[in-house]
Amino acid sequence: MRTRHLVSLVTGVLILAVLVPVGLSIWLAHRQVEKKFIEELDTYSSRVSERTERVVTQAKQALQQMNAIKSTPCSHEHLLAMRRLSFSYRYVQEVLYLKNNTLRCSSLEQESHSGAFPAPMKITSDGYRAWFTAQNDLGIARYMAALGYGDYIVMIDPDSFIDVVPFGAWQIDVAIIGVKRNTVIASSSALAPNILQFTQESTPHHLESHGIIYEIRPFPEMGITIVSWASTLPLQTIWYRQALIWVPAGILIGLLAAAFILRILRRIQSPHHRLQDAINNRDIKVHYQPIVSLSTGKIVGGGSAGPLAANRR
Repeated sequence: MRTRHLVSLVTGVLILAVLVPVGLSIWLAHRQVEKKFIEELDTYSSRVSERTERVVTQAKQALQQMNAIKSTPCSHEHLLAMRRLSFSYRYVQEVLYLKNNTLRCSSLEQESHSGAFPAPMKITSDGYRAWFTAQNDLGIARYMAALGYGDYIVMIDPDSFIDVVPFGAWQIDVAIIGVKRNTVIASSSALAPNILQFTQESTPHHLESHGIIYEIRPFPEMGITIVSWASTLPLQTIWYRQALIWVPAGILIGLLAAAFILRILRRIQSPHHRLQDAINNRDIKVHYQPIVSLSTGKIVGGGSAGPLAANRR
């Protein structure tokens, strides 16, 4: 390889040695912040999912306990048992007693007048019936989650599913979506309407839309989907902080690499290396220069004793 070609190659490597570490450090800073963002979103979604499972498990325990009671339906003893249960279980707001799918009494009312209960929206694999309904004895227009088994139904505040405090570096919101009717059951903030179309999928996935990253996690047991989301705007501020750490490191690595390559470049441009390069590439021509006596016109010297002239092509 000719010296000028080698110099061009080394110069190109020198430029890459400076730019690549800096570019890689910027990418690593952004990647680290984005990874942390997704991890916190996943962690929060997992905590909401665990809370949902805890609420459902408690509701099932309450139903099993009520179905084991043998007192006369809607008697004082029976009503007292329902009231004690709704008082004892944290997530149970009300206990209802049904006969032939018609409400008879509840932990709030000795005699119910709300009529027949609607058909369940979901029946779990272990036989529990699930609803999302506004039907109640108090005439309050508020939707509640309901879980039923045997002759009893327990009413659950939907906000119990999302009552989880985020401990991340940015604001995270969450919503519970009823899959069958594709409606928002509970939400800590307004959910973008266009996201509802993605809540029908059966596997967890991420989605980014209009500067917001969504974590969509189905909960088939109750026929709901948990959606948590956070804005990516805070990422910019945190990314700048990470860049202040990674970019100087990249610059330092680039400068060290550049110094090493410059040392190699100086070496290959030295007179010794250039002469060796000319010899290897047959760029030197040797001319015989005889020494002639001016007085006699005879050759008196030359050959190996004569000077050499190196002509570059």
